[in-house]
Amino acid sequence: MNMQKIDTAKVEEYRKQIFSHRSYTNYFGQSFSEGDLYLFTDKSFILAKPAEDFYRLYVSSDDKDDLVELLKFMDGINVLNVPTKAEIATWERLMSDAGYENVGIYERFYYQDFRTGGDLDAVIYAQANDLEEIYNLYSGYEGFIPYTDYLPSRLELKQFIENGIVIINKQDGKISGVNVLSITGKKCFERIIIDINNKGLKLIFDMFEVLHSMGINYAYGWVNSKNVKAKTIYQLVGATMDGLKDYTFIKK
Repeated sequence: MNMQKIDTAKVEEYRKQIFSHRSYTNYFGQSFSEGDLYLFTDKSFILAKPAEDFYRLYVSSDDKDDLVELLKFMDGINVLNVPTKAEIATWERLMSDAGYENVGIYERFYYQDFRTGGDLDAVIYAQANDLEEIYNLYSGYEGFIPYTDYLPSRLELKQFIENGIVIINKQDGKISGVNVLSITGKKCFERIIIDINNKGLKLIFDMFEVLHSMGINYAYGWVNSKNVKAKTIYQLVGATMDGLKDYTFIKK
C-alpha cells in the first residue's frame, strides 16, 4: 500500500469517496492541489497536503480501526487538525491509538464591530522587497510552531503581498510587526499577527481601518488557548470567542 499522487481526472471520484464517510472526518471541502498525496481503503480516505517539512492530513472514515491502521502506516511527520465545538474524547482515543499526540489547542475569535477613527493614510503596506524580512520575522519567532500556527509559506506570503493585504510596523527602518489578512467576499481571516516591539495593537487598529474602508464587515482568527495575554487583548478591542477549538495532533 503506497501513498499516491492526486490524479486530477479523478478528483470528483475522490471527493465523493470523502463525502460518503462522515463518522470521523476533518475534511471540509479542502481543494485538491498539485503535490497532494492520498491513501484510501473501502472505509477510509486520507488526503495529505505538503507543508514546509511535514504533511497536513485531512481524513474521512466510517471505521475507527481502519483509519487507525492507515494513520500508523504513514511515514514522516504528519499533522492532523480537528476543529470542533463538541467533546474531543473520541478523537483523542483514535489519535492516541494511531501514535499521535495533542500538541496544541487554538480558539477561534471574531470581530463584528470595528473600532475605527484612526488614520488610514498612516497604514504601512508591505512591498515585494519586504518578503524575506517578513518571512524571517515570523518563521524564526520562538512563539510560533509551524504545526499549529499555519504559517504562510514564502509563496503564500508573496501572493498576500501582491494582493495588498499585508500590514506592517517598522522601527528604526526595520520591520517589527506584520498582520497578514486573507479576504473572501465580505469576510477577513487574520492569518498571522506578530509584533516584537509590543505594538501589536497598532496592527489591529490598522486592520480595522483597512477593513472598514473596504466594506468588510466580519473578521476572524485563531489564538493559542494558553496565550492568555493575547486573548485578553483581543477581547479588550472587541473580539468574541465563539467556542470553536482546533486541536492539533502530530506523529513524528
